[in-house]
Amino acid sequence: MATATVRDPATMTPGEINRELDSLATRSEAATDAMIEAGRGHWKNSSIMIHAEDGDALCIDYVAISNRQRALHTEIELRYGPGAPHRLPRGFKRRRVV
Repeated sequence: MATATVRDPATMTPGEINRELDSLATRSEAATDAMIEAGRGHWKNSSIMIHAEDGDALCIDYVAISNRQRALHTEIELRYGPGAPHRLPRGFKRRRVV
């Protein structure tokens, strides 16, 4: 993942969250393809995490993408509640962070 500033999902609008999810989906597909091409398509997440901790650049990128997707989906669940959709529908505001 690039060293660009990563915004707190709680401060993002629904459109910003959805756009970032779209971008991350594209990056995730590319990272998955790269893992497969490197002969690691069968690796479990635990193996990927271990290799990321050891400094494997491909695994580090894969984990960073997964973590950011998880953070955005957690924010969607916090705003929407149980049974949240994959993306935020129109009309949801930023969460008020105290």
